[in-house]
Amino acid sequence: MEARTLELVFPEHTNPLGAAFGGFVLGLMDKVGSYAAARRAKKPVVTVAVGGVEFKVPIRTGDLLEVVARVVRVGRTSLTVEVEVYKERFGKENGRVLATKGELTYVAVNEKGEPVPVDAP
Repeated sequence: MEARTLELVFPEHTNPLGAAFGGFVLGLMDKVGSYAAARRAKKPVVTVAVGGVEFKVPIRTGDLLEVVARVVRVGRTSLTVEVEVYKERFGKENGRVLATKGELTYVAVNEKGEPVPVDAP
């Protein structure tokens, strides 16, 4: 299962040097990762772990980001999602570049927030 979105980086997302805050990028990764996990689980999910995040190249004001999340493992109540963040700069020849990647783990929950089994595919 996969989810993706596009986001433009504005000055309020960046530090005084014009580089995106890590928390902004992680927030996008968590949001899109949760969409992929919830689609696969067919129920709400909560984030339980963020691991192995690698900021490969800076993301700057004006970059267009594509966030791509894919479910790579499914446990009884948990799902592991790989998330990649690609950046593009309008008018630049570099094209689409992998800027950040990481792995997030989610748990499917009921209306009380208690873990519940993930539906079979």
